[in-house]
Amino acid sequence: MQRLSVVVVHGSFSDSYQQEFQTLMTQVKAQVDHPVLGAYLECSEVPLTTAIAQFLRDHAPEPAEVQILPLFLLPGVHVREDLPEAIAQLQSQFPQVKFQQLDYLGKDARLAPFLERQFAENSTAERILIAHGSRRTGANPEIEKLAQALNASTAYWATEPSLDQKLAQLQETTATTIHLVPYFLFSGKIPKAIAAQMKTFAQANPTMTIQLGQPFGTDPQCAVAIAQILRGDP
Repeated sequence: MQRLSVVVVHGSFSDSYQQEFQTLMTQVKAQVDHPVLGAYLECSEVPLTTAIAQFLRDHAPEPAEVQILPLFLLPGVHVREDLPEAIAQLQSQFPQVKFQQLDYLGKDARLAPFLERQFAENSTAERILIAHGSRRTGANPEIEKLAQALNASTAYWATEPSLDQKLAQLQETTATTIHLVPYFLFSGKIPKAIAAQMKTFAQANPTMTIQLGQPFGTDPQCAVAIAQILRGDP
């Protein structure tokens, strides 16, 4: 039976985000021996179900197995509701195809080394892992668990504690170096806003050393990890 993979990302109108995702998918496809589609859930002229349907028509004229990998870092509404609804719609359209939604990327333990490598550049700094955050029950504890494994504290863009709150707390300590690593896959509006916020903080606190990491979707090892998931490697 033909095997196909679809990697679904949230999507963005940011040129840098789109370019980085395209680069990642090119690297992933080079390491997988079956057809792979990279698709946007939002921020695209082509709806997700339309893009996947065309992919199936091109590559699955006969019964096929399609695994869908949510390239999301938190188990929010998109992972728990939007994608299952899209898959149900596709299933009715392609009854000969077996669909499987894989665990969201953020649940995979392969991601921690990308973040640890960035933090390891300065072992004495106060570590902050900043994520988008979610108000959905059970989402943020996953980030807290990851941060604990990285010996870092957390800050969130959409929930509390916010980055402002976390930085204010550190100002009350003896910390002289802060290393902030974004828990984001690609560049875009939010990572750029975080960078601007940290620049302002650094200017207001000239005695503190500020280090800002990068979204990790551009790390070649991220493509390796995704390819391993799609191949079913342990």
